[in-house]
Amino acid sequence: MSENEILRTKPPHRIETERTIIRCFDPNDASLMLCTLEKNLDHLRPWMDWAVHEPESLEAKRDRLQKNRDAFAAGTDFTYGVFNKTETELIGGTGLHPRIGPNAVEIGYWISIAATNQGIATEVSAALTRVAFEISCVDKVQIRCDPKNVRSSRVPEKIGFIHLTTLPANTTDVHGQPRDTMIWQITADRYRVSSLRDTKILAFDEAGNSMPLRSSV
Repeated sequence: MSENEILRTKPPHRIETERTIIRCFDPNDASLMLCTLEKNLDHLRPWMDWAVHEPESLEAKRDRLQKNRDAFAAGTDFTYGVFNKTETELIGGTGLHPRIGPNAVEIGYWISIAATNQGIATEVSAALTRVAFEISCVDKVQIRCDPKNVRSSRVPEKIGFIHLTTLPANTTDVHGQPRDTMIWQITADRYRVSSLRDTKILAFDEAGNSMPLRSSV
């Protein structure tokens, strides 16, 4: 990653939405994550490359989550767990990934099968979009997905992203077959006049201090 791709302001360590807690992973989350993944492998493997290599051992998962946390601290990548409000259950994963160019992020997400069809991915993506623009001050946010993953493609459409293009056969699926990629995007100008600014969230840094959102100060 080049210096131009590092965000001006690091996103929150913890984000609270109406129904979820979105926070930086901790190695101690390994057991919760393994429990969730064991129940969701068939659900995730068609769409998530990393799921093909699951389940990992508990120790391997701890190491992976520590690497995620280290990247978060270094400001190079921002991976979050999505938990229920009591943080007793991991219901998904998400992230703000500065891998699409200067001052821009891509939102990724997965939701457990028990939490699908409840608008959780939409709620989480709206929250991260608000964080990206109002705390990290990015110029644009993208969501990329396989066109065949209809549930996933509905999320950016619901929250006001524009479908820029679909790249034909630009990558491969988990079976090594050619796969298209849909690119959805929202720019800072479009965000300023969108209802996403009304998304209810609270944001906190690693020390637990509240982080103000630009539209609320």
